[in-house]
Amino acid sequence: MKKITILCALLATAFGAKSQFDTTGIGSWNSLNNSYETWLQGAFDANRDPNDATDFGWGNYDMSTHIIGGDSIYIIKTMAGDFKAISIDQISGGVYTITYSNLDFSNKVTKTLDRSSYSTKNYFFYSLDNEVEKDLEPATADWDIVFTKFLTFFPGFGAYPVAGVLHNDGVKVSEVEFMTNGSFSAADTVAFPLSENISTIGYEWKDAFAGIVYDTLGYVVKDQMGNINDLQFTGYGGSATGKMVFEVNGVADSVILGSGNDAQVYYSLENMAEVKTNTDHDWDIALYAQSSFSNIPVRINDSRGVELYVYPSSDITFWNTVGLEEERTVNVLSVYPNPASDFINVALQADMPNSVMVNIIDAAGRVVQSQNINTTQGISESRISTAYLSAGIYTVQLSGEGFVASSRVAVRP
Repeated sequence: MKKITILCALLATAFGAKSQFDTTGIGSWNSLNNSYETWLQGAFDANRDPNDATDFGWGNYDMSTHIIGGDSIYIIKTMAGDFKAISIDQISGGVYTITYSNLDFSNKVTKTLDRSSYSTKNYFFYSLDNEVEKDLEPATADWDIVFTKFLTFFPGFGAYPVAGVLHNDGVKVSEVEFMTNGSFSAADTVAFPLSENISTIGYEWKDAFAGIVYDTLGYVVKDQMGNINDLQFTGYGGSATGKMVFEVNGVADSVILGSGNDAQVYYSLENMAEVKTNTDHDWDIALYAQSSFSNIPVRINDSRGVELYVYPSSDITFWNTVGLEEERTVNVLSVYPNPASDFINVALQADMPNSVMVNIIDAAGRVVQSQNINTTQGISESRISTAYLSAGIYTVQLSGEGFVASSRVAVRP
């Protein structure tokens, strides 16, 4: 059992209009990245709690309204190199609502994006700078693998975009090692099991930097129709041409990504043919288009320079403090005992009745508990249970009409 006791005083002091999202030291913030093991995890949901079925990373599912409501504001570096604040406000009835603005709160946009028009796709796309939706993928059922650039992480070096192959949902791949001038078959999947990891083919069939193709690796690919295919690479033109030469079931073929490996080529193994080539990469976020009760991922265009960070210690209610002038503010004067354990006593002094939202935020920036309290004129006190919080450091944030304040507390076992 844990107990936290907090004493807060609400003082009638001036609160000038907020002029800027503070990104001081952003270079030291932890960046959020897409998963390249699954399509079902994007950068926006990278901090999702896998043990909480109602947590979708960027928001939480409300069992009474059946709406996933956003809980975090992020800072995003767009394709144009501009930094913006952004939140995924909610998804309701298949419609996303997002809000974003410049760091000085100018050009604030709230946009609704309906996924129903893209129901046959994995994702649809949006450019923040141009305020444009984009339909860039072929139908999910039509392709098995995509030749593209994606991020990989080299120890001591960090993230680096490499050219290679990712496979679609519903496809499984086995990477098989064999002797030079040898061969492989589906029987080798006993020693080299099939995997759902979307980068099993990846870039490992060639040297990441020199363009050398290895002749001791092959791939057994179970496509979306359940067919077993042999895939082996025989040539790579490097970043000059982006030409990838390969054999599918012994039949030679090739695709061309162009200079800098810039294009994306979607390919059907069943038909041994290109399905679509995409050269439009002027987008910032990709929103999941499928109906799902378990994953609603939102990805970023990371391989082409888009970056994402959680705005520290502020949840989505931070938008409500924009432009407030000469309002009351709240200062946390003392927090005790610290460290402590079992409930929170919040004592406030106000010059008029007010409604105050108390959010408890974990070290990853996620709101783990919320409660609304009503204050009276003068001094009032409210108790909030924290019995189910794990040990750690938390931010207790109070916000209401015209004020916002926060304090850090340690919770011990």
